[in-house]
Amino acid sequence: MELSGIWGGFYRISVWVTRLAWLNLLWIAFTLVGLLLFGIFPATFAMFAVVRKWVVKEYDIPVFETFFSEYKQSFLKANLFGIVLYMIGYFLSVFLNYTGFMANSNIYVILFGLFVIAAFLYLLLLLYIAPVYVHYQLTFWQYIRYAVSIGAVNLHYSICALTILVGIYFISFRFPGLTLFFSFSVSAYATMFITHIGFTQLFKKQQEQLKKVEMTV
Repeated sequence: MELSGIWGGFYRISVWVTRLAWLNLLWIAFTLVGLLLFGIFPATFAMFAVVRKWVVKEYDIPVFETFFSEYKQSFLKANLFGIVLYMIGYFLSVFLNYTGFMANSNIYVILFGLFVIAAFLYLLLLLYIAPVYVHYQLTFWQYIRYAVSIGAVNLHYSICALTILVGIYFISFRFPGLTLFFSFSVSAYATMFITHIGFTQLFKKQQEQLKKVEMTV
């Protein structure tokens, strides 16, 4: 018999607290299993695979089995994405240092403007790469292109997600104990929830455009 009223509310809250804490611990554990450097991206992609199931209302999935299966399947590809992201981040840091050396030059403003644009696009790539990976079936470079383009098209959703993430990590710094049980899983769920809205809106726009094309034929 399903609980209702206040006790039903407490039960649902306890279920979600348990799910998020368990997923957070799995992310930490499998990140460490991969020696941190080689574990962080597969663990992150696996975590997003789980929270995507929750976002689309598939609540009864086995969390560990779903996480572990995705971790194994995406281990190599996720680390390839990691290498690309590390390289882009390194290039941006070098470019920023070079821009600093040109502070007294006439082209400083142009160089700094280019850095700001590139850094923002890189931030969108970091934000969307995991949600796009677990939501679409694409080629390697298409994942990167889609992550940036969808993030730019849904800029209001991107800003909303980034704002929530900043809030979560601000709270985590104030209360470090939350990091062990909730910070990463809650961040992933919030990001996937918001980006999924963007994916849905984009799909609707594509369907509307297809209907218009069909009507004109």
